Amino acid sequence: MKSLVLALALLWAAPVPQKDTAQQKGPAQQKGTEQKHAPERKALERVVVVGASLSAGFGADRRFVDVIDASLRVPHQPPLGLGEELFFTDPLHFGARQASAALDAEPTLLVALDFLFWFGYGDKDANGGPIEMESERLELLEHGLKMLDEVECPLFVGDFPDMSASVGKMLSPAQMPSKTTLPLLSKRVREWAAARKQTFVVPLSEIVTQLHSTHAVQIGRHTFPEPARLLQEDQLHPTVDGLVAVAQLICDQLVTAKLARPEELELDLDAVMDKLHGRRIALPASTGPR
Repeated sequence: MKSLVLALALLWAAPVPQKDTAQQKGPAQQKGTEQKHAPERKALERVVVVGASLSAGFGADRRFVDVIDASLRVPHQPPLGLGEELFFTDPLHFGARQASAALDAEPTLLVALDFLFWFGYGDKDANGGPIEMESERLELLEHGLKMLDEVECPLFVGDFPDMSASVGKMLSPAQMPSKTTLPLLSKRVREWAAARKQTFVVPLSEIVTQLHSTHAVQIGRHTFPEPARLLQEDQLHPTVDGLVAVAQLICDQLVTAKLARPEELELDLDAVMDKLHGRRIALPASTGPR
């Protein structure tokens, strides 16, 4: 009898075996733990470039994605370039297609420098008809902004520069927004960007104004003694030097926003040009389609 009582007492005092911790957690808790320990994706890991002829590198000998690639020093996946020269013919079609492809690529950084350009410039409204009122340009812009709404990674967009010097060369009068519409387009882009996280506006309007100066201009950390070298003769498309200048400005903004460290970027102009060409070359004037 005493032996039976002692055995029962020992059994009562024995610790209860615990289930595996991972099994105790529900699916939601396990997923949260996995996300907590998942490696953080850095901004320069997977760069995607979308846009029109600037991004496609029309007349510049190199695409903008090539310039971005040459501006990176940290190990990264090859940047994906989706820019297309024919974007201006149907921005609603090309824009939607590029935005979808960009999201499918799961970018860590999206550069859309001239993606919005033809949602303000051009001669077709949102329904494909001719633009008859300047207000239709602002309505068209909303379609372009909506295409970028789902982007969650850091995003760079350009505002609306005054490219009136190109009218009669590459632009037709019907494609040119009025002088009063341009600042309204840029204002809307900045309002949209301000309401989002990690969305940056590259001040193309200020840069283009500087390029028509006869004196040296400052873009980001670099001084350019011959601003005319940054634009092609069509007064619409940048030369490869111009693409490098804008890419360097984006690099500066990445550092300022603490999305990249200076040592992760190539911040020397000659070094970037060496990567692109091996040597600096004079570029011919652009002829052909936008």
